[in-house]
Amino acid sequence: MHGIIKVLTAGLLLGILAASCSKSLEDKLTGTWQLESATKRLSTGSSPFNTGYENGRFHLDENGLATYIEGIDTLTGYWKAGKHNKGIYNNSAGSWQSRDMRFLLINISNTSLHRTLEWRFDDISLYNGNRSLRAEQYTLGHDRIYVFKKR
Repeated sequence: MHGIIKVLTAGLLLGILAASCSKSLEDKLTGTWQLESATKRLSTGSSPFNTGYENGRFHLDENGLATYIEGIDTLTGYWKAGKHNKGIYNNSAGSWQSRDMRFLLINISNTSLHRTLEWRFDDISLYNGNRSLRAEQYTLGHDRIYVFKKR
């Protein structure tokens, strides 16, 4: 009986240790990012587009503050990320589906420049050792895909 308790206790401690060592989604997103590309996914294919935010850098602080700097212009605000379950329309399958996704919200502005950006990404994925970020916005008929690189 004592052997089983020792094994269970050791397993529980290893599980807690492993969970505490893994980085959270927010920790992985913290840092400086640059938008590399933006693409609209259409029923006829895909088409790149210019967002107006390709030339600057986004900085996401660990405390939720967000900054965008382009030349001498600075926009500030907040960001947050997490998980949610959302219903989306699958354009290629032609049907609605519900699935678990990771979201990212960036809300920044500069009132003196009359410039505001609120990006709500429905699903994000990190790849390339957490140095690249794919962020998607789902809308009927023309999803948008953004690719960011960590700097």
